[in-house]
Amino acid sequence: MTTAPDRALTALHGLLTGRGLDLPPNAPKDGRASDEALDRIWETRPFAVAAALTEHVHGVLPLLDAFAAGAPLLDDIRAGHVTASLGLFTPNALLSLTAPAVRAGRDGGRTLLHGRYRYATQDAEASVVPVRLDGATRLALVTHDAAGVRLHGAGRAAGWGWAELDGAPAAALSRPVDWAPGGELTAALDAYAWAFARRALAWPARVIADLRRALARAGEGVEALSTSQYLAHELSKLEIEISLASTAARFGAGFKTEEPGGQAALATLLSTVDLIRRTARTAEDMATELGLEHSPAGVADRPDAADWPDAALQAYFGGRRVVENELARRMGLVPEAVGA
Repeated sequence: MTTAPDRALTALHGLLTGRGLDLPPNAPKDGRASDEALDRIWETRPFAVAAALTEHVHGVLPLLDAFAAGAPLLDDIRAGHVTASLGLFTPNALLSLTAPAVRAGRDGGRTLLHGRYRYATQDAEASVVPVRLDGATRLALVTHDAAGVRLHGAGRAAGWGWAELDGAPAAALSRPVDWAPGGELTAALDAYAWAFARRALAWPARVIADLRRALARAGEGVEALSTSQYLAHELSKLEIEISLASTAARFGAGFKTEEPGGQAALATLLSTVDLIRRTARTAEDMATELGLEHSPAGVADRPDAADWPDAALQAYFGGRRVVENELARRMGLVPEAVGA
């Protein structure tokens, strides 16, 4: 499941305009315009901005086709006037994507929601959330300013990242969907995973390069920290893993010629989210222990050099444990939580 290029470019333009930004210059006008625009955004914008736009375009937009035409918010989300996030990746007791964390119930002509969900985009105004209703899994559109919605943070995240629903109304409900290998949710997850991994792995690669430059400036001659075999070994391990994962991500859906629901997409995604987390932690540790000037981002003059909050790095796809469990489910190592 993919997003039409013209629709993706429209959404990107709206999302960037709402942030006071412009599309990258000289974007091509053919079918790859949105892909190349996203590539350029990942090169020039902070991780949180690039990841949010990738989720909106490759995660949210394809799933809007499951809603009836004319449903509230659809046009605004497709135009990028409303920033939307995915609430699909909420940890539960089984760490399972197939068990919706939100309950839905009828109240006259309204559908009211109870539970909680995790979302990854700090400035998201709405989320697409899986709910269980009438024995089927559906998607609900939830606006973050609706009555019965309380946003809060977790860990060191302040004020966002989680939503508690206490009788919150669903702005719209989709037709039934499922996590079967050929289902809409699985196809959307896999397409989004490939789109994210291919671009996001460039971020830890740049951070490692920045760290090497910072180490080279910390000391002189043979006393420079860059001459330490121990530190070089730490960075080299990450560089090798990032290179291997990037190669797999560039193959995309053609890797091992697997259909949606296979193991390749989730294995590559697991490597991606784990490498992002480990790279950020390594940069933090080196800055704290070795006295490097810039923490936790490297030394290049880039927009992301001031801030990489843990929540912005680890919230996508629910984090390492959720992705790990979904891969295990596809490998047949854990039971299904909810029948398709």
